[in-house]
Amino acid sequence: MTHADLVGEGADRAAPRAGPEPNRAGRRIRTRLVLTVTSVVAITALALSMFAYIAVSQSLRTEVVDRAVEQARFNVGVLATERLPEAVRPGDIETSGLADDFQRRDVRVYVDLGTGPGDDFVSGLDVVNAPEAVSAELRALVAAGNLGAERIAIDGDPHLIVAARRAPAGPDFYFLTDISDTENALAQLRLVLLGASLLLVLLGAVAGWRGGRLAGSLADTVAELTAARARERRFVADVSHELRTPVTSLVHEASELAAQLDALPTGTRRVVELLDGDVRRLRDLVEELLELSRLDATETPDATIGDAAPESWDVDVARFLGAVVARRMPAATVRAPADCTVRTDRRRLERMVTNLVDNAATHAAGSAVTVSAWLEGPRLHIEVADRGPGVPDAQLESIFDRFTKADTSRGSGGTGLGLAIVREHARVLGASVTARNREAGGLAVELRLPARAVTDL
Repeated sequence: MTHADLVGEGADRAAPRAGPEPNRAGRRIRTRLVLTVTSVVAITALALSMFAYIAVSQSLRTEVVDRAVEQARFNVGVLATERLPEAVRPGDIETSGLADDFQRRDVRVYVDLGTGPGDDFVSGLDVVNAPEAVSAELRALVAAGNLGAERIAIDGDPHLIVAARRAPAGPDFYFLTDISDTENALAQLRLVLLGASLLLVLLGAVAGWRGGRLAGSLADTVAELTAARARERRFVADVSHELRTPVTSLVHEASELAAQLDALPTGTRRVVELLDGDVRRLRDLVEELLELSRLDATETPDATIGDAAPESWDVDVARFLGAVVARRMPAATVRAPADCTVRTDRRRLERMVTNLVDNAATHAAGSAVTVSAWLEGPRLHIEVADRGPGVPDAQLESIFDRFTKADTSRGSGGTGLGLAIVREHARVLGASVTARNREAGGLAVELRLPARAVTDL
C-alpha cells in the first residue's frame, strides 16, 4: 500500500492520543499534592492556633477582671463603708485604719476625695494620678454610681484599673492591678502556638512530599500504562488498515477460485473451499479490528477520526428486529410489542443486534433462538436467547472481552470480537449489556438502552 492510499483512507483509521509523559505527570501530581497538603495543614494549624489563643486569652483576661472587680466591690462596699464616715475628709483614710488594711493586703489604690489633688489618698508612691490616667468615659461611669474597669499602660506595663464610688456621696476609688504576668503568659502562648503551627506545617510538607512521591509514582505508572494502551491501539489500527487492501484482494481472488470449483481437480476442491472460508474470516477479523479502533477513539473527548457520534432516529422496534433476524437468522423467533417506536441510533443498534444474533447462530447452531424486546420504564430491553450449551458462570463477564471464546463447546467459528464490539457500541450509547445462563439450558444476552438514548414516543 502506498502513502497515497494511507492518506486517502485516513478516515477509517483510529488515532488514539498518546498518553501524558510519565515523568511530567508524576511531577505535576507530586507538586499539587505537596502544595495541597501543606496548604491544608497550614490553614488548619492557623485556625486551631487562633481559636486556642482567643479562647485562652479571653478566659485569662476575664478571670483577672472578675477577680479585680470582686475585690473592688469588697473594698468599697464592705471595708470603706464600715471604716469611713458618711462625709470623708482628708486624713480619714489613715485615721480609720483603712490605709493599714490596704497596705497589709498590698492593695494599690487612688482615692479621689473630691476636695483637690493634694488631699487625695494614694496607697503607694508608684500609683499614678488615676483620674488623669483613665478615660473620660470611665470617670463618667463612676460619677453615675456604677463600677467600671479599663486597661491602661503605665510606664509601658499593662495595668487594669477598676473604679467605683462609695454610695452615695463618695469618695471615688481607683484600684490598680498589674497584669504584666498575664500578658507575658499570653505572649509566651502565642510563641508556643506559632512554633507548633510551624512544626505542623513542616510535618505536613514532609507528609505531602512522601505522599507525593507515592502518588507521583502511581501517576507515572498510570501514564505509562495509558501510553502503552494508546500504542497498542495505534498498532492494531495501523496493522488492520494495512491489511485491509491485501485481504480484500485475497477475498476477491479466493472467490474467483471458488467460482471455478467444479472445474478443479477433486483433491484441490477441499483446499480451495478451506482457503475461501479462511480468507473471508480474515477479512471479517480485519473489519472488526478497524471498527474497534474507531470505537476506541471515541473514548478521547477530542478524537476527530473516531467512530461518529450517536445519531437519533425513530425506530419501529418490531419491524427493525424482524428485518435484522430475517437477514441474519430467518429461523429465529421475534417477540416484540407492536406499534412500539423508539428514538435511538439505528446504525449502532443494528450493529449490536446483528452481532448478538450472529453470536447465537455461530455458537448455538441448530438450537432455537428467540429475539425479544420490551419496554420497562424509560428503558428498551432487547434479549437474544438460545438453547445452546451455555457458558460457565465464571466466564459470563469475560465473554465481552476481546478475542475471548468462553468455551469450545459453543463452536469454533467467530473472531472473538463480536460481543466486544457490542459492549463498545453500548458504551457509546450509555447502554449496558449482560449475559446469563438460562434455567433450561442456553445463553441469554440482554441489551438495555437507558432513557437518555431511548424515548418511548
